[in-house]
Amino acid sequence: MNSIEQKLDAGDTGLEAAKETYLRLKQEVSSWQEERGPVWIGSIHQAAAPPYYSLPDLPEEAVLELWQRLNLAGDGIEVSPEILRQLWREFRQGRPIPETRLLSRLHLALGGIVQMARESLAPDFGQDEQSDGRCPVCGEEGGMALLLPPVGKRYLRCGICGYERPVRATGCLLCGSEDPRQQTYLEAPEYPGVTVAVCRDCGGRFKEFDLRRLVAEDIMWEDIRTLPLNYAAAKWLAEERKEKTV
Repeated sequence: MNSIEQKLDAGDTGLEAAKETYLRLKQEVSSWQEERGPVWIGSIHQAAAPPYYSLPDLPEEAVLELWQRLNLAGDGIEVSPEILRQLWREFRQGRPIPETRLLSRLHLALGGIVQMARESLAPDFGQDEQSDGRCPVCGEEGGMALLLPPVGKRYLRCGICGYERPVRATGCLLCGSEDPRQQTYLEAPEYPGVTVAVCRDCGGRFKEFDLRRLVAEDIMWEDIRTLPLNYAAAKWLAEERKEKTV
């Protein structure tokens, strides 16, 4: 799962500071799309089959350009271009990026580029329900579930590019398990309408936002704001594994 821990590192700066940073970075992505989008859009090509805009296939120079802008907008520090290029190539090879802030900004950059391509090139991906948790647009696994009013139809929103598509009403969005005995839903009264679904079959977890109960202007910010639920779910899973080994 593409967890929000990999998107923004709120650290100890508090919720308001985290929101301010998030909004600043989001605006920087929009500015780059408007200013530089016409330069790069011709370099982005849609594949014949999903994922249509695979992240490793995005233009390297466009990724590095936007990634650096986000680093400067985030804390005013320019990262060595050589370091960014090396980290990007390691990311493409499936190797982890240990610095959380750099990784979170890379995810924002990738999402901004894919979103721009999707909107500019206006492809039709269809809206059939899919059992595969991999995003058909960018190829990212997992994401967050949205229950839309009025009846709670379930959609899966990609954690990178934001693409939404309908999925099954029940079961794990990561492995497809529909065994209710293996699914646990964790909630907290301070976050009404937000649940973390935990699957014992695959050991994964994902957020579910019931938009019949929750008014959310920005679902990504809601994901950040409810970080404590992620930590609680991770702790719960760790305790579950510990009990099984005793």
